[in-house]
Amino acid sequence: MAVEGIAGPHIVRYGTAADQKFLTGDFANTYDQLVINANMVAHMPSALATLITQKANKPFFIDPQTHAFQHASTHLASAKTGGIRRSIRRLVEAYGDPIQGPVLNGESVLPSDFDDNVLLEGFCDRVLAFQESTLKSEVEESSDAKYYQFLEEEGLAASFGMMQPSLLVAPYFYLDERTGGAWLPVNIACADYCLRVGAKRSVPIALQVVVSQDVLRSGLLKSIVDAYSALRPAAFLVWVDGLAEDESSEELLQAQVRLFGQLGGAAPVVNLYGGYFTVALMHTKRLPSLVAVTHSLEYGESRSVVPVGGGVPVAKFYLPALHSRLVIRDAVRAIKVLGGFASRERYLETICRCAECAQVIQQNPEADFGAYGVTNAKVVRGRSGMVTREYPTTETKEHCVRHYMWVKQQEYQETADIGPTCMALGAVAMKLQRVLGDSGVAHCGVWATVLRS
Repeated sequence: MAVEGIAGPHIVRYGTAADQKFLTGDFANTYDQLVINANMVAHMPSALATLITQKANKPFFIDPQTHAFQHASTHLASAKTGGIRRSIRRLVEAYGDPIQGPVLNGESVLPSDFDDNVLLEGFCDRVLAFQESTLKSEVEESSDAKYYQFLEEEGLAASFGMMQPSLLVAPYFYLDERTGGAWLPVNIACADYCLRVGAKRSVPIALQVVVSQDVLRSGLLKSIVDAYSALRPAAFLVWVDGLAEDESSEELLQAQVRLFGQLGGAAPVVNLYGGYFTVALMHTKRLPSLVAVTHSLEYGESRSVVPVGGGVPVAKFYLPALHSRLVIRDAVRAIKVLGGFASRERYLETICRCAECAQVIQQNPEADFGAYGVTNAKVVRGRSGMVTREYPTTETKEHCVRHYMWVKQQEYQETADIGPTCMALGAVAMKLQRVLGDSGVAHCGVWATVLRS
């Protein structure tokens, strides 16, 4: 299903500068489109312009992240200085009031700040303009503009026109059961205005719908769906706060599917944070309106609206049959049960034959697999004093991410009929439940039930 502004079903979210090596070169063919957070555009526009024009050559759109300003201002502060982060300050200054005044004063934005329609419309104009022109201006006004033009003429880089995003996203704010009733009218007012002015632009307008998990079970959901369904955007970009598909209940996933289906009656739907469950749901065609699923590198299949502490980084291996990431000791035990360590051929046949595994796994599969779990011991300060902790090496993390990206490409390309998909999920759960416990494989049964329903 061709959708204006959506280049294909596989969308990857750009995270940090370190991500570039997994989005370019051979990996540029593993996905269809990029989504970039606005704070990254504000922080490093030149590097992102180079990524898009010379390296990835991918369609993209920008998440304006306007919800960030409704939360406690501590989430916008630099851990080093305590003041507002530089990239956030640049973003706030580009968006202007009614956000700029409160945020630069260390305060949160409230729904009442948008009561003035003139102020709201000016804010919407600036948010759209930031997305539409920031990266393009960076290229056109840079000292390398002639070099970009030369590369374009030689067919070695994307055109200047590709610096324009494939769609623009209206300002949006987070909706939970307690405060969503106050923020919903603000969201709809911003959406309605952007769609009206968007009719005069060459870029389609998408609406981002960000809700808490409790909204999926509340009476507020009907008001949200009704209000958004009265509009006709190019697409709905849906984000359910912190919903991890492999940890969610059947009830919660059913509610998410209903939300996709209800919004899909008005426009195509993109799941902004999703994993194999929604990829399979998309492939089975049970929801024709679900047209794309987004993830970031390795760990970004779910995300909380308000950032939480990252904790100690742990090496994890994405087990293709389970469609889930496992800590290395569990991955080793699971692969043993699946017979993957019997030989290289057996590993490639039963576990994974991606380009990374084909390179890592050679003569001794179990020993070679250790490359996915190498760590370095570091002494750090803990709550009870200095402690020694194991941290994955850079090489370990890169092995895991490369493997993940190759496997994801395969998952998006596979056809997923409901019957065989559900049978495969059941089979791997039966084999691994003694190794990983019921909780480690429970998502297989939950997914199969929801896919069949």
